[in-house]
Amino acid sequence: MAYLDRTQIGIKDITTSVTVPDNPKAKLMYYLECMTTVLQLDGIDADLRRLTNYRRYSDLSHRDTLTLIHLCQVLSPYVLQDKCIFQSDVLCGNMANKFYSIESVRNNLLVAGNIMIGGRSQRVSKIMTYTNAWLRKNYWNPMWELEKRSSACTII
Repeated sequence: MAYLDRTQIGIKDITTSVTVPDNPKAKLMYYLECMTTVLQLDGIDADLRRLTNYRRYSDLSHRDTLTLIHLCQVLSPYVLQDKCIFQSDVLCGNMANKFYSIESVRNNLLVAGNIMIGGRSQRVSKIMTYTNAWLRKNYWNPMWELEKRSSACTII
């Protein structure tokens, strides 16, 4: 949903470059961090901070990993696409993903409105653009790998 009534919109690139370890768990943790950034959920909760600290991916327990998978399913690209994350090779430029803050001159701007996440309404004031390669590398492939591993575990 987009509503503009002669409002001038500005987007400001707020991207910072990061290096994510080459590990499916770390990549999924990075994906979750990106989603919590655009939804402004970062810093809300110590458990969420732990699940998004991709540099310490090896510290996650099996239970934490299952929680990570579940949260990434809740915040999947299917849910957030064209609301606060957008596939755009042009806006990504030479990077795989970028973050932008949205600024308006007047108050009559509605980009995607509010998004309902887990029964809670979130206002969108940041967006992320990504390439298909970024989504494959940081969501689809790690989800497939971690779901495959978690389903292979049997409890006796």
